Amino acid sequence: MTAILHTSELAQNYLASLKAQIFSQQKNLDHTPTLAVVTSFFDAGPSAYLRRIGLLAEQAGTNLRVVDVAGQNERNFCQTVRELGADKQIDGILVLFPLPEGISRQTVIEALPAEKDVDCLHPLNLGRIMSGTLGFQPCTATGALMAAEHLVGDLRGKDCVIVGSSPVVGRPLTMLLLDRGATVSVVHIDTQDITSHCKKADVLFSAVGKARLVTADWIKPESCLVDIGISYCPDEGRVVGDVDLKSVKGVAHTVTAVPDGVGPLTTCTLLANTVKSAFGRMGVNFIYPSLPSQ
Repeated sequence: MTAILHTSELAQNYLASLKAQIFSQQKNLDHTPTLAVVTSFFDAGPSAYLRRIGLLAEQAGTNLRVVDVAGQNERNFCQTVRELGADKQIDGILVLFPLPEGISRQTVIEALPAEKDVDCLHPLNLGRIMSGTLGFQPCTATGALMAAEHLVGDLRGKDCVIVGSSPVVGRPLTMLLLDRGATVSVVHIDTQDITSHCKKADVLFSAVGKARLVTADWIKPESCLVDIGISYCPDEGRVVGDVDLKSVKGVAHTVTAVPDGVGPLTTCTLLANTVKSAFGRMGVNFIYPSLPSQ
């Protein structure tokens, strides 16, 4: 029987540990760790994500500041980001994408100070991931890794396949898995015969954002599926993942839920990075909370 992993309870435990760590260091901090979220849209996708961040930030004992930059041109947008970077009361900055037309993603990322780039988009932070000298943990990749380790335990020697090679998820996740001793393959749009690669996976990570892409004929029996992709299905009026749950039930051993799977753990990592930033500037040691194995 295929088990579906919902991570809300795991996230609550993680955030409780984070809150306890903040409380234990209150005397060494000059303010509550604070995340600034820069947003230019308030449509369904970003708004839902912002609500989740706000809810989990409260559970973690951190502050959230929402900065609305709707209507700003690229110059003013980047200036707002730089001003947040200079604000001593702000510990982390998250820019919500997509950006308005006419504003370059790369230009905005380069305006982010690396020491407050808690989403790990700045080239310096990406370079640290590639070199194995992590500063902040890459949020979505770490959320996916935490889910996999909770379900499977030690990944050393496991065959892991990642569907998707984006710099936000696929590439950082590759490095995290290699650091764990896993054998990693990455498949993408130009891969020939993707199915044959995926069927070798003990753990299959899918980060494409294409509804129900992964079906039973893609997977190895009793494998673990970590569903990172998310798409809105208008016919059903809800979001769905890359994994076709109906198809893989009875074949896969475990599958992460969407949206209550990798998503909450991604936000936990974002908030942990924010606390790490606050602690680091005050010379306080920070330890990332961990999840138990299943």
